[in-house]
Amino acid sequence: MPADSGASAGEESVGSGGALEALPEAEVLLAELDEALRENEALRDRHLRLAAEFDNFRRRTRQEQEQVRALARADVVRSVLPTLDDLARWRDIPNESTSVEALDKGLDLILRNLAKALEDHGVTRIDAREARFDPELHQGVLMAEAESPEEDGTISRVFSEGYMLGDLLVRPAQVEVRNWNGPVAPGSGDPDEASAEHGAGGDVAP
Repeated sequence: MPADSGASAGEESVGSGGALEALPEAEVLLAELDEALRENEALRDRHLRLAAEFDNFRRRTRQEQEQVRALARADVVRSVLPTLDDLARWRDIPNESTSVEALDKGLDLILRNLAKALEDHGVTRIDAREARFDPELHQGVLMAEAESPEEDGTISRVFSEGYMLGDLLVRPAQVEVRNWNGPVAPGSGDPDEASAEHGAGGDVAP
């Protein structure tokens, strides 16, 4: 019995010592956890600040873009106002005090001034008259009969002028396109004719 009591006391002494040794390790873990929580809170605050700054930056950028667009529109409006003034003055001229020839000259001058104002903003007219039809620049609305194969695919009339803003197509020119319905000259490269000749040749015995 005394031997058993001694063994129990020894085991209790060893167990108590192990708990005391584990206590500093737990304090270290708690300190590390507390530090991690503080770092996480700091990162969260930084994230919220960055998100708020980005939102403010995006709002300022949008406002600046709207202001730039508004200024550009105002600049275009100012450039065409003199043309509107000219049209208003011509409208107010009494019919008995002018002539058709004078009106034509005045309208031609107004059109040139308006075209110059648009050119100052990078707008150019597409020269479609007698040009070859280009689907990137022209919109065909009518077909006309061509008088020769050379006229096939060329533009005979322009109904609405087309315009470019730099390299951007603002509006295609609405045009009438010539179409040749007559015979195709030999050697012109017409695929149907070439196919017919190829088929005929295949039927001939060697």
